Amino acid sequence: MTAQAFDAALAALPPSAAPIEVVGDGALARALREHLGTRAAGERPAAIIETTGDPDAIRAALARVDDLGTVVLAGPEPQAEVALDLYADLHVRGLTLAGTAGR
Repeated sequence: MTAQAFDAALAALPPSAAPIEVVGDGALARALREHLGTRAAGERPAAIIETTGDPDAIRAALARVDDLGTVVLAGPEPQAEVALDLYADLHVRGLTLAGTAGR
């Protein structure tokens, strides 16, 4: 994990986003969780920072985030295609998908 990756993930979040969920188990995810705290169980997050780069985790984050929410892709580049229906998965729900340089 680099300070640049940490700062980029935080900068991609909307200023008023809360609660925020962090997906992943690596150093970046742990540092972000420590900085942001944890969210209450059962709450749909307003933002999710996805640090794994796993296509299934990315799709799950998009499904789980609250309407008008933000998903930040802060992990490595996915090794497989992430199949999305941009209209149904993002546009209809008003989601923002932001990518940061994960390396």
